[in-house]
Amino acid sequence: MAEPARALDDVSAQLAEMLRHADALLDDWMRFGAEVRARVEREAAGVGAIVAQAVDGASERALAMRLAALSTELERLEQRIRAASRIVAEQRTTDRRILAGIAAGVGVVIALLVVLVMRGPATPPPIATPEPVQVVAPPLDAAPPPPVDASPPPPPDAAPAKAPAKRH
Repeated sequence: MAEPARALDDVSAQLAEMLRHADALLDDWMRFGAEVRARVEREAAGVGAIVAQAVDGASERALAMRLAALSTELERLEQRIRAASRIVAEQRTTDRRILAGIAAGVGVVIALLVVLVMRGPATPPPIATPEPVQVVAPPLDAAPPPPVDASPPPPPDAAPAKAPAKRH
């Protein structure tokens, strides 16, 4: 029995040596993993900073492009507002001229009315003295005169007048 116990002790010693060696390898792997993790975190932080800079740069470029587009749009609107302002100013000038013309016309009319009122009525021409009218009475045996509104009789050869046609 000594021999199987010895073989068992040898196997146990070899297993213990293997376990120590495995523990050393695990410690090495843990140190390597920690180093890799630290390096990955540093690289990730570096990449994050680069990405943040790139995003900031892209944002600034996009913002600059948007501001440039807005400034051109504002300039275009400003030009349109200036043109509209010029048109309104020209219209005001025209309206003022028209109003000045109307005021001048009203002034002329008022002046003419004042002249007419101040001048007074015109003196009528002198009336001639009436002359006596001689009335001649017709003789009593004379025929009465025809009525004033009577029309002369139609000629004998004239055709009778037609009545105008009625339109419906």
